[in-house]
Amino acid sequence: MSSPTACPNPACAEAVDPAANFCEACGSDLAVRDGTSAVTAPDAERTCRGCGTATGPDDDEYCAGCGLRHRDPTERVETVLDGLAGVSDRGLVRSTNQDAMALGRHRAGTVAAVVCDGVSTTLTPELAATTAADTALDVLLRGRADGADRTREAVLAAGRAVAKLGRAPHGPSCTLVSALVEPLPDGSGVDVAIGWIGDSRVYWLAPPESPEPARALTRDHSWATEMIAVGMDPAEAAADRRAHQITRWLGPEAQPPAPEVTGLRPAADGLLLLCTDGLWNYLDDPAELSAVALPLAAESGPLAAAAALTALAVDAGGRDNITIVIVPVSVRSRP
Repeated sequence: MSSPTACPNPACAEAVDPAANFCEACGSDLAVRDGTSAVTAPDAERTCRGCGTATGPDDDEYCAGCGLRHRDPTERVETVLDGLAGVSDRGLVRSTNQDAMALGRHRAGTVAAVVCDGVSTTLTPELAATTAADTALDVLLRGRADGADRTREAVLAAGRAVAKLGRAPHGPSCTLVSALVEPLPDGSGVDVAIGWIGDSRVYWLAPPESPEPARALTRDHSWATEMIAVGMDPAEAAADRRAHQITRWLGPEAQPPAPEVTGLRPAADGLLLLCTDGLWNYLDDPAELSAVALPLAAESGPLAAAAALTALAVDAGGRDNITIVIVPVSVRSRP
């Protein structure tokens, strides 16, 4: 059994089992989550970046003072949650941000992150992405099963939630990738469970000399990947116009497709990078990603690393929405 700790509610402060979801004395939630996503409520007041005129959340899309279009608050979202961080950016071409991310931490030491990419050929894809991210995060933080089973259930639960949003063939749809990091009971390291549907990715980032080498932890559910698996030349598959068509997604289908789940028990410290194809279409080499993210995360924190990678994608063209979450992973147990 886990060692007891104090309830986070100052008015209670009773001893609680950190593996529990709620304090038995006062009912306080022992999980901390940030459901930040592409669907974010606008601020109570905005200031026009063109002329400085103050506006309210219900005012017109354009400034009454100078006519400049107000910036949508979902165009750029940044969030930090106790050591992990994420950035979601509209990019330079898409008119809206259809990506979503959700981050969470449990007092027992569990960390969870979810990234979703709305399928732009369907209706309200941003709703699918937000619904899936929030649903999966809740299962990851609340579940009692082991990491792999909880990850599988989180993706399936997200699929069921998205299926309720609309009907085929154009009901809201999205990809999903998640990471769940849990400390081992004896404090000797951590277990990582990864689950995904579609072509959003998780990378393990590490320095060149690490005993746990940098690499991609997911395999895209895409036309090109499927063709390469059956023997097609990789260059030919990548050049085909169908290369990026996804072969699995969460959408209006009554039965969500089976998620893919993998695990990792890292032998050394590193970073988990969760991202949509808005990043990896421009930069997909694990060593290059590590070279950018590792020094920034060590010096300035994970948000700086996520912001720098986002800037690279924008500078390279920004033709899609870009969502990046950085999760530092230490194999040493916390004191």
